[in-house]
Amino acid sequence: MALHIPGRTWALLGCLAAAAKKQGVPLYAVGGCVRDWMLGRPVCDLDLVTEGDPAALARLCGRRLEAKAEAFGAFGTWRVKGRDWRVDFAAARQEEYPEPACLPQVRPAALELDLFRRDFTVNAMAARLEPQGAGAIVDPYGGRSDLDGRVLRVLHPASFRDDPTRVFRAARFLCRFDLRPAPGLLDLARAALRGGIAGRLSRHRLAAELLRVLGEVEPEAPLRRLRSWGYLELVFPDLPARVRGVDAAQRLGALALGLGEKGGEFVKSLPVEHALARSVSEAWRVARGKASPRTALPEQTARIVAVACPGLPPAALRPLLVSSADLRDAGLEPGPELGTLLDAAARAQWAGLISSRRDALAWLKRRVGGAA
Repeated sequence: MALHIPGRTWALLGCLAAAAKKQGVPLYAVGGCVRDWMLGRPVCDLDLVTEGDPAALARLCGRRLEAKAEAFGAFGTWRVKGRDWRVDFAAARQEEYPEPACLPQVRPAALELDLFRRDFTVNAMAARLEPQGAGAIVDPYGGRSDLDGRVLRVLHPASFRDDPTRVFRAARFLCRFDLRPAPGLLDLARAALRGGIAGRLSRHRLAAELLRVLGEVEPEAPLRRLRSWGYLELVFPDLPARVRGVDAAQRLGALALGLGEKGGEFVKSLPVEHALARSVSEAWRVARGKASPRTALPEQTARIVAVACPGLPPAALRPLLVSSADLRDAGLEPGPELGTLLDAAARAQWAGLISSRRDALAWLKRRVGGAA
C-alpha cells in the first residue's frame, strides 16, 4: 500500500530521495512519521534510515533547510534542525541489550532488523522514498493492522525488560492516539517493575521521559496511567498526576508545587537543563513563601507561578512596592527590624493588600506610624 506524504513535506523529501537514488543508497522514512501520516496527523519530525552512510544526504538536507547538519552518536547518526523541521538520519542497525535497562550495543543491519529494534509495532513501519513518491509500506510486524485496530503492541516479550522507558512511551501513545493495550502488555510492564528492572533506570532517563509526558497536549491522562502502573513512583514518591499550564516548564512547576514541602527536593532530583531547573525551583520558592519578590522575576519563572497559583492579585508577582529606602525614610535604622518589615510587606502585596505605590506607602505608615 502506497503512503500519501503531504506536498510541503515532499518538497524536502523528494529532493533527498532523488539524491539517494543517484548515490545508490536506499532511503526510508521510518517510525513515528510513517504512523502519523497514516493517521493524517501533521509531521514536523522526520526519521530517515539508509542502508548505507547517510552523511551526504544529511548535508544536502542541511543546505535545503539552511541549517547545520550535525553528526552525533554512532553508526552514521545525523540531525538537521531547521526553523520548522527536525530531520534525523541514521544507518540501519540492530541493537542488543547486554543487561536489562542499560543502553544498547548496536551494529549495522538490514532494514527489517532495524525496525525490530523499535518499541511498538505501530512504530516499526517504513516507507521507501523514491523520486516519484513514497513506495510501498515495509511492515514486517503488523503495525498497520494494529494501527487500524487501535492496538498498542510491543514487538517482543523482552521489550520492557530491555528498555523500561518504553512503558512511559506506552502511556503517552495509548492516550495520544486513543489506543488500547494489546493482551499482555500491562503484565509485561508490571513484571519489569516488580522484577526491579525498571528501577535501574538512571535519573537522566527518567527525567527525559517525564518531560516528554509533560510535553503531551493532554499530559494528565498518561500521568494517571503511569501512577496506576506504579511507574510514576520511580520519578518521585507521591508525585501527583494533576498539572496546569501549556508547556513542560509550567507543568513541571505545577508538579513541584503539588508536592508541597517536598517540591524543592523533587526539582533537585531531576537532572534537567539548568535554566529550567532554576526557573522551577525559584517558582516553587516564591509560591511556597506566598510573598512578592524583592526584584523582578525572570519571565519564565513568573509564568510558572502564575499558572500554578491561579487567581493571584495583579501585583503579587511584581517587584516589592516597598523599598529599604522607604523604611529608612520612615525612621527605621538598618537591622533585623527592617528585614522583618520588608518580609511583611511582601506577604501583604502577595495577598492583595498592596497593589500600588500609594497602597505601599499607606501600609508602611500604618505599620511604623508617622509620615512615610
